[in-house]
Parts: sequence; C-alpha cells; structure tokens
Amino acid sequence: MSYSFRILPCLIFFMVLNNALLGQYDPENEVVTISKYHLNPLSKVENGSAAERKEVFEEYARKMNPLSTKLKSAMMLGHYWTGSSQDILAVNRWKSIADADESVVSTEEVRKRAWRRDDLREEFMKKYNKYWTGRHDDLEVLELLNGYTKNRKRKPKENTVVTIVRRYMAPLSTVEDGSAEERKELWDEWFENITMENDKLLSQMILRHYWSGTYNPRKETPIIFIREFASMADADDGGWDEPMEAFWPDEEQRKERLAQGNKYWLGRHEDIGIYRNLVNLQK
Repeated sequence: MSYSFRILPCLIFFMVLNNALLGQYDPENEVVTISKYHLNPLSKVENGSAAERKEVFEEYARKMNPLSTKLKSAMMLGHYWTGSSQDILAVNRWKSIADADESVVSTEEVRKRAWRRDDLREEFMKKYNKYWTGRHDDLEVLELLNGYTKNRKRKPKENTVVTIVRRYMAPLSTVEDGSAEERKELWDEWFENITMENDKLLSQMILRHYWSGTYNPRKETPIIFIREFASMADADDGGWDEPMEAFWPDEEQRKERLAQGNKYWLGRHEDIGIYRNLVNLQK
C-alpha cells in the first residue's frame, strides 16, 4: 500500500474548510511558527555521544517548557523519511504573534529561572549548545484554525509519526454550484463525525497563511495539515474508512457527499514531510 499522502477521495474531502479560511486573520484563532534547527554530526562533537545528547535535550525541555508560559504547545520533529537526519523541526503554538515575540525575547530570563546558579547554567548550556550548529531557518508563521483542531487525549509514551501536507483550495468563484454555506456545512459535518471519531488520528492542526509565503486567493488558497499518528502503519492506513462507513452506511450517499466536498479543492498537493515526533521534548 502506498503512503497515506496518496490522493484518495476521502482524504480530499475531509479537508473541506469553512468560509473563514478565505477571510482575514481571526483573533480567536492562534498562531503556529515552524522553524528548522540544525544538529552537528555526532562525529564532530567533542566528547559527544547520542546518550548525552538525549539527556541534555530532555533536561532542557523538562526545565524550560513549564516556565515558558506563553508557549501553549510544542512539537520537536526529527528525521524519519524526510530531509536531513541533522534537522529538527520545531512546531510551536502561541495564542498570538505578540506572545511568540515576547517568549523569544525572554528566553534568557527563563533560563536563569530554570538554572538559578550561573555556573551550573553556563556549564549546562555549553554542553547543550555543542550539539547545534547555531543556525536555524524560520519557515512559516501560520494561523491555526482553532475550531477544527483535534488535540491529543493523552501524551504518548513512545515517539509518534507526524505528517505535514500542503493542499490547495479552489477560489469559490470557480466552484460549480458552490457556496460558502455548503462548504462550511460539509466541513463541520466531516470534522465532528469523521475527524473526531478517527481513533488512529491522535491530533491534527489545520493552518493557513498569516505572515509567511505567497498568498493569492484569486488563484488558490494553500492550507497546511499537520497530523499525528501512533505509528507509520497507522499513518499509512489513515483510519478514515471506519468512521466514514459508520456515519454514512449507505455507499451511494457516502460517494455523493465526498463528491460534494471534492469540488472545493484543486487536484494537487505537496508532501512536506514525514517526521518522528520526539515526545520527551514536546510541550
């Protein structure tokens, strides 16, 4: 079976979004920033080891995350089937861009609270920093659609798999017999009865343009989906068939509803990546 990024009618349909996607930023929504950090190869780290790196990274998260009160949640995504094994993707969730800015500016003050003795803090940060190149790339500043976010029920004990996909909505003016009302109805129906009933989908964030990238809604509207699964097998399966069949037991009705949703989407997508969610580093 090919990976779940394949375009299946059900996977296109479940991303039918409401009219708010084409509007201005909604202050009730939140902000997600995505940055890429670069590790030094272990072979180039003086007196370094995988065990020590894991230990210091987990200590940093354990001490800093509870004190970083403006940071609502964070995922640290390591290499799985995408990109360089030396890259770490940080997906951070904030109430607002102002909170994100305030949190970044206050990082050093938070570290002083986490390690109150200057000598111990300096010793730890020297050990911590040697594993990083010191370079990072700020990739995205996006709006999180809170109303369609699925939060994890509990923190997993093992690392999970996270997929990131960008798809494109068609301009409403180009959709035959389309309307904002129908689009919202379809999305609400899918989210409440399919997404929330999909036990294999641990969490999901749906993101739209805010302060990064190109945006031309007259041509298309890019939407990013970040989904978390317990394993690669679950990600490949997707878990959509069971809740769909339960909600639409009649196959013809199910096909008709999927077709209604598909017309709001352009027929292309971009697979951004498949990552390993390092659960001991997350908030």
